[in-house]
Amino acid sequence: MPREFKLKPGVALMAALSAAYPLSGHAANAARVDFALGDVKALGPDGRSRSLAKGAEIASGETIDTGSGRAQVRFSDGAQVSLAPQTQFRIDDYQFSGKADGSEKGFFSLLRGAMRTITGLVGRSNRDNYKVSTTVATIGIRGTEYSVTYGNSINVTTGEGGVEVCNAAGCLILNSGETGYVPDSNTRPVLTDKKAEIPPPPVQEGQLPGFVAGNDTSGDGTPSGLASLGLISGSGYSIAGVGVFDGSSDWYMFDGAVHTTYATFSNNELAKFAANDGSDDYLYTRGTPVGMLTDGILGWGRWIDGTYIDGYEGGSMQHVHYVVGMPTPVSDMNALQLGNVTASYALSGYTYPTAWDGSTFTIGTQPITGSLTANFGTSTVSGNLSVPMGANTYSTTWDNGGSPNIAGSNFFGYGSVTSTGSDCSCSCGSSILGFFAGANAARAGLVYKIYGGTDYGDIHGAAAFTKAGGGGGGGGL
Repeated sequence: MPREFKLKPGVALMAALSAAYPLSGHAANAARVDFALGDVKALGPDGRSRSLAKGAEIASGETIDTGSGRAQVRFSDGAQVSLAPQTQFRIDDYQFSGKADGSEKGFFSLLRGAMRTITGLVGRSNRDNYKVSTTVATIGIRGTEYSVTYGNSINVTTGEGGVEVCNAAGCLILNSGETGYVPDSNTRPVLTDKKAEIPPPPVQEGQLPGFVAGNDTSGDGTPSGLASLGLISGSGYSIAGVGVFDGSSDWYMFDGAVHTTYATFSNNELAKFAANDGSDDYLYTRGTPVGMLTDGILGWGRWIDGTYIDGYEGGSMQHVHYVVGMPTPVSDMNALQLGNVTASYALSGYTYPTAWDGSTFTIGTQPITGSLTANFGTSTVSGNLSVPMGANTYSTTWDNGGSPNIAGSNFFGYGSVTSTGSDCSCSCGSSILGFFAGANAARAGLVYKIYGGTDYGDIHGAAAFTKAGGGGGGGGL
């Protein structure tokens, strides 16, 4: 059975709608290891092997062999690939110059095992430039997220978007939530109910500080802290919850609700969280997880779906994402304030934005950009985010008019929005809610909402930031 984890007192967790990583091209290497558990190796075309650890670079032509371990790698176009134990994944031909200019390509071979991937820019403008091959069939993309299990046959499950599975007998297009089965290279792919299931990784103690083994989420009676931003499919009801981040300060977001919350982790992923707004109990439970990434200080992940129960009714949720971490100690926050410290933060992890117009979900497929500045002496946070959605890009800035918006390790803000594309006349606003994490506020995590009449409805997302000189980032989903 998976172990359940509870958050120690003072852990901050923020849930939102939608997650990924900033893109950066690399002249020589195709990908970088986000994490590697066990004896994971890279095999060169000449047969030489080397061990892979977090941060290791992988070149085109190399094969990743997980052995009894597992790995997650991030490609320079923003794609991420999670590899299960006993998997061999070869990078046949990968090229990306830092932008989609027609020269990009990503051709891979799954030699055995199982993988889950969120695709990047390669293949977005020209689908022929992306392909994953097996001896049974090849997989081309029409969307962003899918999983494959491969032995003598393959199962392919699409999480979001679509993929095309082809062999000598024909092709099958799989849309969101559908699974295809291919028994051999001469039999046409068919739909099946048996999904491509990839076992989650075991929890690594210390991977994200502050998680301890336990049988429940609130046995010590201390709130873990969670801010949630969600959407109930089909009802138009926004959950804009607010947690007690540091055990003492209540914050509200968007709808003004205040929730004291408790979170449960299983296999290092958020499994559920409970909340109480003073009169009613709420329970939010994970459906299909995409996974969780961490840089060792902040962690973030995404649910494709989920369910909720409150004091009156229950229902379903879609595209719920979160950021979690240990809030910066009060003593460190006081020292930063007394030292009149101003710090700059770069975006190091984020969610792909998700929008809901009351009837249709739109999922962003391009990376967001942004930055954040904290003036601890004046207790103010300012920043900006540029959020692509569909054919438009929505840019928001916030400074709260220079008024203090940091209290303890928490911060909030409200901002104006400009847009490009068909929605250039959008008269919209934005809200953000966040917290500082790690020693000396080394990280910052936030959730955001852009509202007020975009072409796609309200837009939600989450983002993680790293302080200049505060160490490397993690990844995204």
